[in-house]
Formats: sequence, structure tokens, C-alpha cells
Amino acid sequence: MLVAVGVAVLLLGVPLAAIARQWVYGAALADLRRQAEVVDGVLDEPTPQPLGVSVAIAAMALDARLSVLDGEGRVLRDSMGVAPGTRFNDPVVAAARLGSADARVLGDQMVVAILGDVGGTRVIIRLARPDDVVAARVGSVWLAIAALGLTSLAAGAALASWRARQLAEPLEAVATSAGNLGQGDFGERAPRSGVVEIDRIAGALDATADRLRAALQRSASFTADASHQLRTPLTALRLDIEALAAELGASHPLLEAAEVEIDRLDATITELLELADAAAEPGRVDLRALVLERLDAWRTLADAQGRAVRVTREPVPAVRVRPGAVGQALQVLLDNALVHGRGDVTVWLEAVSRQNRSWVRVCVGDEGAGVRPDQLYDGGGRGLSLARSLIDAEGGRVVVDEAHGNRVCLLLPSDERAVDTPQPVENVEP
Repeated sequence: MLVAVGVAVLLLGVPLAAIARQWVYGAALADLRRQAEVVDGVLDEPTPQPLGVSVAIAAMALDARLSVLDGEGRVLRDSMGVAPGTRFNDPVVAAARLGSADARVLGDQMVVAILGDVGGTRVIIRLARPDDVVAARVGSVWLAIAALGLTSLAAGAALASWRARQLAEPLEAVATSAGNLGQGDFGERAPRSGVVEIDRIAGALDATADRLRAALQRSASFTADASHQLRTPLTALRLDIEALAAELGASHPLLEAAEVEIDRLDATITELLELADAAAEPGRVDLRALVLERLDAWRTLADAQGRAVRVTREPVPAVRVRPGAVGQALQVLLDNALVHGRGDVTVWLEAVSRQNRSWVRVCVGDEGAGVRPDQLYDGGGRGLSLARSLIDAEGGRVVVDEAHGNRVCLLLPSDERAVDTPQPVENVEP
């Protein structure tokens, strides 16, 4: 709105200023021409005094320079004392010699020249006056125009500010409602403002809140049902294994492995149900403790294949994540190392700094061929796309470190920087 008002002021003010200047100077030149005609009449009247005296008296009365020239433009008498015979070559005199009266501004002078008679002799009456008074008058007019323009801009600014508040306040209220909706307050209702377009946005936001609330309610109901449906057969399976162990009268490695897998599956169900909870918030997690805990649950499978597991002893800062998400992603990397890899498995934990941020990197590697970077996106490996989506949701990344044998790493944002010196790799005891 301010730009529109400014353009309007310029489009109107500049031409108006030019017209005002032309009008003021035109009026002054017309007045000067009338005075020259009066001088012509006065000089043509019979008088006993010399022409030079009459010219001086008329110039003093008019506060202007008066020159009487012959038909060729040579000075007969001049109030400024120019010697007779001096020729005037300005455009005004040239026009008068051709029989056309002319008036114009030459430099800082307003000049008019007309044809006249003095004692029956054809002469040119030239009258000149400084334009300082007229220029001051033009300046006053321009100041008035500028004042009107500034007043228009001020009025436009007031109107623009009022209109901006009228539009911005409802939008800010809708933005606040959207923020509350994003925080999980599905009972929030966007206020109405009376502006049709903004009210449509508010209505769409309310409809979205209702749909999200219904979807979350269905999700919560499904989660409760899924938890019951999944744990019931697991419990039955656990009881069957315990009964089988009791019937055999002794522990068997396969039964122990089955119980471990049941425990792991039960923990996986718990973590996945927690991740499905939209209200779950990330917490401060000791990543090394989480890794050791996950390795303890995974060790039975590795021992069954006669494969050793190592983990670095480097202290790392805590991370702010959901433990279930990191646990499931780490489980994917360990399962890939077990199923697709060979030889011993090593888990690295280290603090790194990238893009002025502090991160913690957890890498899993073995003595096999490793994982190609494109497998993170095309579904290769065992659950790598799931791991990537889980870690992306925590603000981290899953990357392949090709510089160190194609190990797969979880890159997670930390709460602080690690300051301890890295220590050697150690074997993790059961």
C-alpha cells in the first residue's frame, strides 16, 4: 500500500510541480511584457528630457534593466550604461527584430523584447529582471506540493498499518493454533476473524485437528489390541518352552536360545509400541549403556556361530533420542552383521564434530563385504530402510563409512562434546 501511495504521489506530484513552475514563470513573464508595453507608451510621449534620463527613470521605477535598441539590435540607450552601438544577440532580441514579441528565461534573468516607437522611430524595447523572486515563489509552491505528498504518504502509512494489523493478527492467531495442534492439543480451535480467506484456513485447520484426533484414537486402540494379540501367543510359547524344559529335566542350548529370542521379541514389541505413541518425547540417553544392553541380548546368537563381539571403550556424550528408535536401528545393524557378514563383529562409539555441531557415531562392522551406500535407499540388507527412517525421525542419519571397511553407522546429535581420549578396542565379556 505504501508503494502504491508513493507511486501515485510521484505520478501526480512531479507533473504538478512542473506545471506550477511553468505557470508561475509564465505569469511573471506576462507581467514583465505588460510593463514593457507601458514603457513603450511612456517613452513615445513627447517630453523635454533626454531619452537616457527617461530610460533611467523607467528602469528605476520598474526595478529592472531597460534597454532601447534600434531595429538591428544595437543599443540606443541602456539603464546599465552599456555604450551605444553595442549589439544584443540574445534570442529574445532576435525574435523582436523579426517582428515577434518574445519573453523567456535566460539564465537567471527574465527577459522580454517588444517592438515600439519612440518619437516616430521604430525601436526594440528590451526589459530584463532577475528571477530570484519568482524562483522563491516556485520554491514555496514546490514545498506545498511536497507537504501534500508527505501528508498523503503519512495517511497511506496509517491506513497500511491498520490494514496490516487487521490481516496479521488473525493469521498470527491461526499460526498459534497450528503450533498448539503440532504439540498435540487436538482440542484447539482456531479463532474466526471475519476475513473470509483466513476463516477458511481456520476451518481447514479445525477439520485437520478432528481428523488427527480420530486417527490417533484409532491408533491408540489398535496399539492396545496389538499389544494384547502379540503378547498372548508369546506368553503361551514361553510356557510351552518351560514345560518342555521341565519334561526334559535339563536345560538345552536350543531351548535357552529360544527363550532369549522370545525375550528379544517381547522387548521389540514393547519398543515398537512405544515408537507408535505420538506423545513419546526424546530423552537423554547414555548411548554406551544402551549399546552394551543390546549386545547382551544379541550375544547368544553370535556365540552360536562362534563369532566374537568387540566394542570400543571410548567415552561419548549423551544423546537426546527415543531409546526404542536407536535400539531398533542398532538391532538392524547387528542382525545384518550376523546374517550377511562374517568373522568377528566390532561396534565403534565415537564423538565427532560436523557442521559446527557435536554428534555421536555408532558404527557396526565385520569382516565381510559390508553394505553398499545405495542399499540404504533401495531396501537392501535386512531392515536398513527401517533403520534409516527411525534415525531420521530422531534428527540423525544412517551412513556407510566406506573408508573403514564399509561399516554402517548411526549418526546422532549429542547434548555435549566428548573430551576424553579414545581408548583401545576391547572384548566384551558376557
